[in-house]
Amino acid sequence: MLRKPDSIPSSDTIIQDPSMEPFFISKSSTGGFTVYERVIKGENNTHYIKTICYPANFSYALKTVAQEKLNEKKSYDSIKEYVDTYKSISEEMTNSVSL
Repeated sequence: MLRKPDSIPSSDTIIQDPSMEPFFISKSSTGGFTVYERVIKGENNTHYIKTICYPANFSYALKTVAQEKLNEKKSYDSIKEYVDTYKSISEEMTNSVSL
């Protein structure tokens, strides 16, 4: 389901990083997480957000983002390429927080 970007409650915490684009995570004031994807649709290139899932914790939210980014490429020539790509995405996300 697509929603307007401003439909996220202002009390939620938004967690975003260039390494996760076009995905981001929100944490509600009640403690739950949501993974979203930014999408642009229609003749007017309207910006929306798409709910991907409601993970149980932050760790699962990050894993979901990595898996969604992995699925942006629709074809892999080997299991090794698939696993190596997953590792690369995960490392990029991890390195963005390791200063």
